[in-house]
Amino acid sequence: MRIHADHQSYRKKPYVARWYEGTRQRNKFFASAAARDGFIGQFKQTAQRADPAFPTIEPHQLMRWQQAMVIAPEADPIEVFKFWATEQRKLRQLGERHLREAAAAYIQSMERVGRNHSYIGHVRRALADLEAEFGNRLVRDFTAEEIRDYLFGLPYGAITIKNKRTYYQGAFSWWDQQGWLFLNPMKRVESPQIQDKEPEILTVAQTRQLFRANEKVDPEICGLLALGAFAGMRSSAIARIDYAEIDFAQRGILTPAEKTKKKRRQWIEDLPDNLWAWLKKTPPQAFEMTHRQMLHRRAQAFKRAGLLVEADDIARENAKRDRKGLPPLDLKPKCPPKNALRHSFVTHHVALHRNPGKTALIVSHRDQDCLYRHYLGIANQKDGDKYFKIFPRR
Repeated sequence: MRIHADHQSYRKKPYVARWYEGTRQRNKFFASAAARDGFIGQFKQTAQRADPAFPTIEPHQLMRWQQAMVIAPEADPIEVFKFWATEQRKLRQLGERHLREAAAAYIQSMERVGRNHSYIGHVRRALADLEAEFGNRLVRDFTAEEIRDYLFGLPYGAITIKNKRTYYQGAFSWWDQQGWLFLNPMKRVESPQIQDKEPEILTVAQTRQLFRANEKVDPEICGLLALGAFAGMRSSAIARIDYAEIDFAQRGILTPAEKTKKKRRQWIEDLPDNLWAWLKKTPPQAFEMTHRQMLHRRAQAFKRAGLLVEADDIARENAKRDRKGLPPLDLKPKCPPKNALRHSFVTHHVALHRNPGKTALIVSHRDQDCLYRHYLGIANQKDGDKYFKIFPRR
């Protein structure tokens, strides 16, 4: 292989060593003639020492090898090449699964196994957000560092970030099971710490006012409210319950597996007397409401009791007062606490019976630890006694 010197005065490094590898021209530039000539001398010596029995190592390959040895001088070249060849085989086996395609496959898998539609919707939106941030890239290329930086850089609270992490954890775990990843990056993305807040509840007086304000106006909604306030049922479960699933003879409520959050058949009993009193006054047609209808009727019930005041209501009332020449109302919007009825039941039931295990059984908690940590001590036993003595008026 021939190499010769050249000079290009217009360059910052004008002294050139030029050679050809096949038909491809190679150049290396130097600041001085001495440096160029020294390189040419070493180049010629290397070419002369080349043994025809071994593959030819071109000078540019030799320079790359020297750079690699600086990075890891203790590395065994054979082991390095074996590792590289193995990784290349893995790449060919993994193929190219882009985020959009992988997300669609994961959504389909959840639909096949019957996951909750609401949960699937949350996952779909979370994966769409991930694509909006990173583009339709290969799922195997995601790293723990970039997902961590993305999650903890979101302008959301810890609970929302934790939920998003859960959605991504499920997706990447499923992709890992399909063999589409080298490593699951979510295994190295920590979960944010959640600062537990004390549950907000309705007081005994507020609960009594809720039922008193509605028992004559809307007896249908009172029975459904009672299932939350005096049985601790979630609003989604109340909307799915049929009248036939309420067993007045055995004083228990059966929820079939397909209607429960955890897809397990549930039978609850040992419920308070005032619940059954309210249910006996509830017409069977109350259980024919859709979830949307129930939420609307429940909102109206809270408004009658003064526990819910919406901005639109204030605006409409002030518009009427303005037409009559009256001053506007000095009111601010307010709403009852989230999951107020269920939390109120748990709080007062624990306070009355001093037995979190009994309460956990009714509300389908896996254990009583959560009740000890969150609900014990919010209300006293006297409040609990008054709470479960809220009966319908005769």
